[in-house]
Amino acid sequence: MAYSTSTIAEGCFGKVYKEKYNDTWAAIKRVPQHLISRKDLERECDVYNKLTHPNIVKLLGNINLKDGKWVIPLEFIFGEDLETTIFKASKSKIQLTPSNRGTIIIGMCEGLQHLHSKDIVHQDLKPENIMVEHDTHRAVIIDLGLAKFFRRGLNSAVDMGNEAYSAPEVLQRGSQRDQRSDVWAMGKIIAELCARIRLYTPSVCPAKIKDTLHDQPYCHSVCRMVEPNPSLRASVGGVISEIRRAGAAGNVTNAPTQKDHLKPPSANRRTEDKDKSQALVPTGGGDVTQGLMKMRLYQEAAKDLPCNLPTTGRVVVQRFEKKNGEVETWEQKEVVTRDGKIVKFDNVKFNSK
Repeated sequence: MAYSTSTIAEGCFGKVYKEKYNDTWAAIKRVPQHLISRKDLERECDVYNKLTHPNIVKLLGNINLKDGKWVIPLEFIFGEDLETTIFKASKSKIQLTPSNRGTIIIGMCEGLQHLHSKDIVHQDLKPENIMVEHDTHRAVIIDLGLAKFFRRGLNSAVDMGNEAYSAPEVLQRGSQRDQRSDVWAMGKIIAELCARIRLYTPSVCPAKIKDTLHDQPYCHSVCRMVEPNPSLRASVGGVISEIRRAGAAGNVTNAPTQKDHLKPPSANRRTEDKDKSQALVPTGGGDVTQGLMKMRLYQEAAKDLPCNLPTTGRVVVQRFEKKNGEVETWEQKEVVTRDGKIVKFDNVKFNSK
């Protein structure tokens, strides 16, 4: 049975409590019945049910009506909102190293890309609506109450996003919010995260971003994301590869060189061990063998990582060696976990010899 312990958020659509739900901690959103119609509630449920991604908050169960309030059980993120991380350094428990910042930015963008791939517009992206897990720095997009389906111009929710993160076409012309306005908001959030300053919304444009971020790795991507003309603005899918490379550059810059862990491939080319779980999954046998293979996979994935594998999250470690000013050997290990299971394990190595 769920029981209330503390109020963790409050807004015009009700309060959110940290409570026990089915033997796990949850963020229980309670919305007075008169504040939201059944139609809007069903739409919100449809949004949550259509999304399954580590960078988007999960709906944990059915939405019920109790004591005149709708009860919505959501995944509880053991962390802090990005507003605290960026603007309240004295309260933040996250050290914004280039590596940690890269993990946050990549996670935010991958979550937004998944939203848009399902024809869903968030509408209200802002630092308060992005949570960052303390242990893993996994970024999680939350508060999908205003999210809408957007197909062929069909809008399924009213426009009610925050003006501070509204694109120029929304503020100046009252245009309908769509994927492009989401991208603009995310670009502004990334710029503020990198510079750790609040940007004045009407001033945000590529020239302002260049003046603020200078030669930082995300500058070019953000400039494309805050392009004033929505028809020329990049999609999140159009910048995600560049965002990932910028994040990888941050990891490489701060990763220690560990020669013993670099095993150059025999050929002078890039090689990949795509999902090593294929080599570890048995073709037969009982539960004991299955358990042993899973343990071996976990040990291999966790080997040489600087931290324990999270229950749900993404860990990326990169190492390199330089010779005569050029990268000679490079390795990246990526492990993605979900609900205590390894769902992705890549070990990519490069040798220029």
